[in-house]
Amino acid sequence: MSQPWLTFALLFATGWLAYGIRVVRRGLRERRGVRLLGVRGTRTKGEVVRGPRREGATFHPAQIRYQAGPTSQTYRRSPLNADQHSLWVGFEVVALYDPDDPRRVVVLRTQKTFNPGTYVVNGVALCLFGVALAVWAFL
Repeated sequence: MSQPWLTFALLFATGWLAYGIRVVRRGLRERRGVRLLGVRGTRTKGEVVRGPRREGATFHPAQIRYQAGPTSQTYRRSPLNADQHSLWVGFEVVALYDPDDPRRVVVLRTQKTFNPGTYVVNGVALCLFGVALAVWAFL
């Protein structure tokens, strides 16, 4: 092979494209979790007070504590999308709650994750970088 750099560049571009697709899929999955709320929702901050646990055949999802509603009442509930985030005790979370029923809540992001929209934008940028790298390799 007279141009080994072309092979490396194409493998590198394929890797960036695959990683970008993976990030986009994660963002879309998390956006589906936010859609579980069914309404636009109101943002609030909270923290994880109990991590996920299993007792025999029963699985208990993590619980978060947050203030919501017109009277800023404190709630301690399991979010509707608890299975989509790593919720460890003490993590700060940004959540959306239903203004009509503040007991319904979804986690938007944690201190170790981003907003779902940020994942989608970053994933698309990574995909475009992979495609641009492949095009550059052929030029």
